[in-house]
Amino acid sequence: MQTQRIPILIFAQSGRFLAQSATQAGYTAWVADCFGDTDLLAVAERWQPLEPFAELTQASIFASLSMLTRGEQCMLLCGSGIEYCYHLLFPLPANIHLIGNTVDTIHKLKTPALFFDILEQLALTYPNTQFETPGNDFTWLKKQATGLGGTHIQYAGSGRDKVRTESYYQHFISGSSGSCLFLADGYQAHIVSINQQFLAPDRQTPFRLGRIESAWQLSKYQSSCIHDAINQLTAATALVGLNSLDFIIANNNELFILEVNPRVSASAELINNKSTLLHQHLDACLGQLPTPQNAINHTRASLFYHYATSDLIVPEDMLWPAECHDIPNCGLIIKQGEPICTSCIELADNDSAMRLHKLIEQNILKQLIIATSKTVRSGPYLGSS
Repeated sequence: MQTQRIPILIFAQSGRFLAQSATQAGYTAWVADCFGDTDLLAVAERWQPLEPFAELTQASIFASLSMLTRGEQCMLLCGSGIEYCYHLLFPLPANIHLIGNTVDTIHKLKTPALFFDILEQLALTYPNTQFETPGNDFTWLKKQATGLGGTHIQYAGSGRDKVRTESYYQHFISGSSGSCLFLADGYQAHIVSINQQFLAPDRQTPFRLGRIESAWQLSKYQSSCIHDAINQLTAATALVGLNSLDFIIANNNELFILEVNPRVSASAELINNKSTLLHQHLDACLGQLPTPQNAINHTRASLFYHYATSDLIVPEDMLWPAECHDIPNCGLIIKQGEPICTSCIELADNDSAMRLHKLIEQNILKQLIIATSKTVRSGPYLGSS
């Protein structure tokens, strides 16, 4: 790739993985995200906090980017959450050069009426979908095009949330969920990995994402369906760079397309060589897909999301296991049900991976619960108000 090594500006709800990938690839990382996790701050040359994405305005975004870039030239790489506010990011200042999907591409894929019309035109199978409330019917799901990690998905009959303009309804399909990480050059696509997704439901979020495992071995026919789908969607929407396609395989083995995330997704975490993956993303954004001999070979791996079982406080003397990422800063209050961190391990087999993840979780929770208990006993607990 001939692009000059100007800094990479990362805009994401959580920018840790992208920042680590950029620095491993030899780039300077400037990051605007909502968390400022300790392992992000360890690699980012500059960091600027963002408000929760639902509260962002164009003025607040551009103020953050201005403070980060100081008018210097950089490449913009968008990550998680871009679906929520892509319309606020454009047009960009002259010193910031987008590397990734355009606002038009994101709009087509994250506007439900447009996206499902594209699937219909391409004759790609997807669950029965409608925009009118189906009533008190638990065979339908209510989803939001801007949601992340499955936390936005509810049974349509739950009546928990008000209907939002980006909401839509899909018939519930029982089966196995997965995602395809792929590279696109605007015309055609190349599969990087196929991954299986597992839930970690609780009362408030019955479809919350719990873990991702790669690589998922599908039948030749199913893999062919996915390959055809990403190629057709790339040509129809001009997708570039790393993206992911979410799908579900029903109990009768029929494959249904769910959504496309026009950005680097969490499954990229499962790729060993993050610097190569980032270079391939930048190349694909400029129209160059890797040749088969340069395709990434990766070991089986598992990414696990650890959630708080109660309100917790991160202590100063916290000892985080080496497998942990997205590590919160000391003193942070983590509310019940919120993510604490992630852990990523190589996958010998499913059972051994889960045992290790659970041991990691027990270690983390034990330290956090003890520290929180001590804090509560010693004075007012800020999380109780």
